[in-house]
Amino acid sequence: MFSKTKRAAILLAAAALLTTSLGGNIVYADTNSDVNNSTTSVTTADSDTNKNVETATNNNSDTNNQVVNPATSTSSDANSSVTTNTNSANGVAKTQSTYSNIDIMAVKTAMFNELNRLRSQNGLMPLSEVAELNNYAQKRTDSFIQTGSVDNHAGWNSADMYPYYLDAEENIAQMPYSMINSTDPTVIAQKITHEFYSETYDPEPNYGHRKNMLNPYINYVGIGVSVGSDGMVYFSQEMGNNQASHSQYNANDIYAYYLTNENDYANVSKYDLADSGRTNPDYTNRDNYSVADVRGGVTTKDKVTPIYDRNGNKRVDLSLAPDTSWASDIIAIIDGNFYYHVSTNGFVSANDALPWASFLAGTTVTATTTAKVYDNNGNYTGATVAPKSAWIVDRRAVNPLTNVKMYRIGTNAWIQQNQLALN
Repeated sequence: MFSKTKRAAILLAAAALLTTSLGGNIVYADTNSDVNNSTTSVTTADSDTNKNVETATNNNSDTNNQVVNPATSTSSDANSSVTTNTNSANGVAKTQSTYSNIDIMAVKTAMFNELNRLRSQNGLMPLSEVAELNNYAQKRTDSFIQTGSVDNHAGWNSADMYPYYLDAEENIAQMPYSMINSTDPTVIAQKITHEFYSETYDPEPNYGHRKNMLNPYINYVGIGVSVGSDGMVYFSQEMGNNQASHSQYNANDIYAYYLTNENDYANVSKYDLADSGRTNPDYTNRDNYSVADVRGGVTTKDKVTPIYDRNGNKRVDLSLAPDTSWASDIIAIIDGNFYYHVSTNGFVSANDALPWASFLAGTTVTATTTAKVYDNNGNYTGATVAPKSAWIVDRRAVNPLTNVKMYRIGTNAWIQQNQLALN
């Protein structure tokens, strides 16, 4: 299902592909994980217009556009498939006596403090707790015990957050105790806040949780925590404004912040827990060098693609092979130019490859007409897909020739946004 979250963003646009040629001896880079590598996930995230969800699942995707997701089982076309493979052991704690010792109120307090600690690191005012939102948040997590799922924000109604129902947002999650492995309230709060921030285990990561937590136009929050008899721990952050706080802000500013749902980049932000592993200079902002998180990578053209160092200088020892895909975790702006991080001190110019976002992996799209199929370079291949045919996608990019967003339905096969509907 398409995630309609409000995404924080720096408004970057991928540049069109440019032809490049190189001579001399070439060594291909192999120091970064390729998108053929799989990731096993235990907790995941999803989001809606003002809402975000974390749920237990395993996810695996590769360049052949196959997605393994135990939380859903859908079918589409032979070029794109989903397989159910539930692993219930991930959601079961070893003994009930262990997780039953969790101090719910202490965890809620710790989550509130950790949320405001994150906001402080990003120069934002702290949120205030209010009973109405705390009560609603607890009602939400208690309901998850009954349903055993936080999927798709079922039952969420901002009207129930009155009088703090304006500019309403929700982050919700489920995480097995076997993954938390602690009853310490601070540890639990840091683990769930870290996951909300980084969406490490989210099959459709889009940084919507981060954006909600770092919303500069929100004043109030409520926290809910519940523990199921199976050891599954449920979390909720319910955020919003009353009329007085809503009126403090310019409506255009609020609208602009929420209007970034079509952008593929996260807001520039920091969190000491998430950033602790990023110790090399690739991740350190300086004069004429800034970075932002991305979900995706780049695909090279049919030519050898140069790699640049963190100072924007072309490296002579490494290049990328033609027609290969490379994962990327950050985009760097070096002297005003955009580069994608593919290895330690290795960046590909956005002008030299097709950049793509992967946070919509697993989304189903339906052709609204006889839709044209494009290749990685944005060229029409001569092939089409039938109207009303459904396809599971794993990447989104911008067609470098038409400048229209496109979604990958198979290897070297994309259909454009203006000929599809997001399900």
